[in-house]
Amino acid sequence: MFMLTHTYFLQKLLAAQNDFAPDIYVYNVAPDLLAIHPRISSAQTHTIKRSLPIHLKYPQSAYVIFHLWVDDLSHYGYICQTEHDEFSVDARGYSYLKGSHLIPSILDLYKINGVDISYRDAVYQSHLIIEMIYDLVILSKINTFKTIDVLVEAIKYTVNNKIEEFIETIHWLYDLDRNEIREVMDNALLFVTKDGMREIMNIKGRINLYKDKFGLHNDEQIFNDCLTAIFQKAIDLIDDDETFFLETSQIVKNNHQFSFIR
Repeated sequence: MFMLTHTYFLQKLLAAQNDFAPDIYVYNVAPDLLAIHPRISSAQTHTIKRSLPIHLKYPQSAYVIFHLWVDDLSHYGYICQTEHDEFSVDARGYSYLKGSHLIPSILDLYKINGVDISYRDAVYQSHLIIEMIYDLVILSKINTFKTIDVLVEAIKYTVNNKIEEFIETIHWLYDLDRNEIREVMDNALLFVTKDGMREIMNIKGRINLYKDKFGLHNDEQIFNDCLTAIFQKAIDLIDDDETFFLETSQIVKNNHQFSFIR
């Protein structure tokens, strides 16, 4: 799931509490935020043992692990027992089950574009489209919880008040270069803004993100109509937006791993 969905989920789980600092939201999106750096890959940030004992010196690292749990449930439908399970075309997580309905249309899109795509890659892209669209479907809830404001302000707070603690925690967790972690946060302060995030909170913004990610540039009307139809279908598929949150929160609460969830 994308950063706003992760932030909203954590907000909702902590809605009755007010005894935490804003930096928890930055830790919670760290696996995605860190991967923006050109020398840090998503594979690095998402490959950590889910049952990793939390060091007493670095308690905020629990929010990073929580992010990975949510991703596991979105991808596989269960929490990985080790660092990370291999990608499977038969994945049964929420985003893959929903995305399976998009696969034929994605294959057609690539035919129109005159580019080959494997079934495996089409499956991967189908789940990603669901995740790209999910926070648009819950936009009214995101607005109610002021999730964009919360995340942007959390980044500012962390950079201005907790940056050394954040760097040391992330270094311990991932063994990443401290300067690279600092670069990520300096760039986040500049580029993760309220206006910038609001600009992509629409279907056109998400379509452009998808096109840029996979190099799909085609001005033909038939191509753009097909692509728009795929994203509109993804919106229609998420007709149960509370289901994934409720299932996730129940699994997390039942496991008792996260002390911040009561």
